[in-house]
Amino acid sequence: MSIRLIIQYFFMAGAVLYLISFAGALLITKINFPVKYIFFTGLSCNFISLGLRYWICFPMLPLYQGAFFLPFIMGITGIYFHVFRKNILPGLFLINILAWSALFFPNDFYLPFLQFKTLFSHCFFLLGIIGKSMFLLGASIAVQVLFFKNKDDKDKLNAIKTMDRIVSWGFIFWTFSVFAGAIWSWLGWGSPVIWDDPLIATTMATWLLYSFLLHLRLTMFSNTKVRAWFFLGGGFFVFFFNCVTELGQFKLPGGFI
Repeated sequence: MSIRLIIQYFFMAGAVLYLISFAGALLITKINFPVKYIFFTGLSCNFISLGLRYWICFPMLPLYQGAFFLPFIMGITGIYFHVFRKNILPGLFLINILAWSALFFPNDFYLPFLQFKTLFSHCFFLLGIIGKSMFLLGASIAVQVLFFKNKDDKDKLNAIKTMDRIVSWGFIFWTFSVFAGAIWSWLGWGSPVIWDDPLIATTMATWLLYSFLLHLRLTMFSNTKVRAWFFLGGGFFVFFFNCVTELGQFKLPGGFI
């Protein structure tokens, strides 16, 4: 069996386990050990597929394979910020959307970028994925804040604080990604910004959007619900303009990478 098929099968196994964990959490209506165990196993399969994927590419950059990285990074980020402690459904639903979209709409092709082997290109790629995952995770928490009833005010307050923290950290990672991309562009093309590239345009648009959203606290729109609605809208923006654009044509899972 080729390593490419192994990568494909491990990612497929991760996507299936994500789906089973979501179905279990939906049926049980609470987080228990079996659901967490299945979810962690799915993350492990996803991680193995990513490690092998990067290993066969390095020092080249798997720029158009970011969709395979998002579910794993989002899951790890959610664990780190204790997002799944109370309610796993919104975040896990989004992880499933991302995983199955990457599985059925792969976009595995490479372009001959100049200065491809510079580490700044890898920083641009990886930091951007982390920032993107945090924006999406912040949107999933906004769903909890807006539509889920909390048993007490403490749970609601924790959800609001977590939402603000994750989006803020996402903006920091996204900013570092932008700077790394600018250095990479300068090394390769002699200019820090190439506006003809749609990827650069959407990256900068996302940075400007979240610059605005994070300044809401300094305005009259500092109400928690208003901020949550804006973060939810930002999540939709990131999904359609930063995630969907990385997807390719529909293909049934099989012997492709």
